[in-house]
Amino acid sequence: MGLDLSNLRRTIGALDEALAIYRRELTNHAPPEVQVMLRDAVIQRFEFTFEVAWKTLKRYLEEYGLEPVDRLTNRQLFRLGYEQGLLRDAQAWLLYLQRRNLTSHVYSEPVAAQVFEVVPQFLDDARFLLVRLESQIG
Repeated sequence: MGLDLSNLRRTIGALDEALAIYRRELTNHAPPEVQVMLRDAVIQRFEFTFEVAWKTLKRYLEEYGLEPVDRLTNRQLFRLGYEQGLLRDAQAWLLYLQRRNLTSHVYSEPVAAQVFEVVPQFLDDARFLLVRLESQIG
């Protein structure tokens, strides 16, 4: 049947859209409360996109990989994704996971800033993953 990439495409598009709106409103000097609300929307879309990307990577490696992935740690999973040419940097994905995990704990401005700062690079890396997956199962 093949791996369905539509959720990954959709969440990447939604994150890209949220980040573009945030940047546009920042440029247009939106009030601080609007900037915070939009930043929070970007962070939420980052959470969704990370979850979908991570699970899609895992499903791909389960279906097409050379070794079972059910017992792998996240570090091992990301390393395997890197070795398979699906990820540019396994360490970056560990950082994204760490930042994603921060969002499920106490919410604060410093935590939000830490999460938000990785979003642009994550978006580029998620696009890279999507392109690589499309070329592999194409």
